[in-house]
Amino acid sequence: METPQPSTADSAYQHQTHPSIELVHLCLSEHATSQTLDEEVPMHPLRADTTGPSDDLLHRSRSSTLQKSSGLSRGLTSQNTTRPLNPPASHIPSGTQRVQGSNSIRVGITEAPSSHGESQSRLAQKLTLARRVEKFWLHWSTAYRLIIAYTVLVNGCLIVYIMNRHRTPSNLLIATSTNLLVAVAIRQEDLINAIFTFFAKTPSTWPLGLRKVIADVHHYGGLHIGCAVSALFWYIAFVADSTVKIVHHQHSSTMTPWLWGSIVTSYAFMVCLVAVCITAHPRLRAKFHNTFEHTHRFGGWLALVVLWINSGVASHDPANTTRLYKTAPLWLLLTTTCLVILPWLRIRRVPITTQLVSAREVKITFPYANMPYTSTVKFSRSPLDEWHAFATTPSPDTTSATIIVSQAGDWTRTIINAPPPTLWMRNPPTQNFLALTPLFSSLLLVATGAGIGPVLSLLTSPTIRRMRDAGRLVKVLWTVYAPEAEHWRFVQDIIRAVDPEPVIYDSRQARPDVAFEAKYLASTREIEAVMVVSNPGVTAAVVRGVKAQGGCAYGAVFDS
Repeated sequence: METPQPSTADSAYQHQTHPSIELVHLCLSEHATSQTLDEEVPMHPLRADTTGPSDDLLHRSRSSTLQKSSGLSRGLTSQNTTRPLNPPASHIPSGTQRVQGSNSIRVGITEAPSSHGESQSRLAQKLTLARRVEKFWLHWSTAYRLIIAYTVLVNGCLIVYIMNRHRTPSNLLIATSTNLLVAVAIRQEDLINAIFTFFAKTPSTWPLGLRKVIADVHHYGGLHIGCAVSALFWYIAFVADSTVKIVHHQHSSTMTPWLWGSIVTSYAFMVCLVAVCITAHPRLRAKFHNTFEHTHRFGGWLALVVLWINSGVASHDPANTTRLYKTAPLWLLLTTTCLVILPWLRIRRVPITTQLVSAREVKITFPYANMPYTSTVKFSRSPLDEWHAFATTPSPDTTSATIIVSQAGDWTRTIINAPPPTLWMRNPPTQNFLALTPLFSSLLLVATGAGIGPVLSLLTSPTIRRMRDAGRLVKVLWTVYAPEAEHWRFVQDIIRAVDPEPVIYDSRQARPDVAFEAKYLASTREIEAVMVVSNPGVTAAVVRGVKAQGGCAYGAVFDS
């Protein structure tokens, strides 16, 4: 496709002072000299990738933001275009010079008189503080973290109540087992699909504030984390209580081998829980991912085995007068164990065919009849080692499905460079957050690179067809390397069948500020919800940026 020439709006945009330049102007003004405006303008280097506006300026108010950026982004959002970025001309005001052979831009900044330096410095400090507060709030107030906090808080209150009013070993074990059961159950594919199917039926006529909260159901991983941590706290309380009793038995010379076995297995189970919880911390999980995978899987299995042994040994305590099969913790433990075993009974080895999309992406096709739309399937080369989730796209003949694998680590690199003839697949497919699109009357889908894969599944689904038939707006914003290349033609066809005028950026020479473009497009087109599929950094930037403007934004949860 031929790259279109900039429109009149583009030209106007390029002559508009960019908010990022205004902020630099503001911060440097306190060091200004007494130069007159007709003197030569000093030149300061600015990185080519710092093309987005300051979040401080965008956050002053929604109306002022749109006023400042209307000229800026009107050219960027002109439709049915694929724009090369070198760096993005639409982000560079006139008078800006690009340094040859360098990835930097030289920007002229007019320095303000020194008499205004002090007041402008105070304003800059206030803006910086406001930006930090906003960033802190948007980081910690996500639904995922709030669910974790509420779950732990409720359990904490119950621990205090039980320890003061109804402290018995049975109650502490029931609470521990219940939290473990919920933590495991919320990861079951059948339950997840049932939850998504139920909430996806929410009418789009309901108040937006309510629909916004309902759509956060995809943060169910927060319940998994919260219950697992709470189970550890409950069991620590149980072990502490048991230790006091063991010390009493030791002093009264009434210790038995069964009591020793009970306390030893109790501490062993607690150590397993601690190891699983610590390695699941987001930073440790990202840095030592393989260690996390093995600890979470094998440590969890070992914990269940130890807990079964502990249940049998503890039943020989003379203080226990109730038969083991009549105790609630035993049945809760049995249910949890069955849920852990169930997924392993449903894995299958499937043949695959591969088609190289680019040097960093490969398209994999595998047999699967009637693959659900907006679903995710986990694949593995070695089931006991690691599993990787990929969004699927059903084939038109409904007999197979495809995934797009992008290079992001050792596993994906191996799949791209030396694809195996078969892969292990975990059934059933699980619905992802894109299944909640029916809740909204208008939608902006944002993707970068191979992140377009999950979006394609949604674009070809009956859900989007019904939205289009009902006159609902569906827009697509996609940034990718060489979008006009032959291997992306099938993607362009699917996108333009839904959105004839998508916003597509060519990232061969530079990348646009995706968060800014998403915010601007959502604001100017009055779109209710933005859904983004990208890497963690871009996903967080888009979600936080849109939410800072009061909008709805959703993306994958990488820590769950």
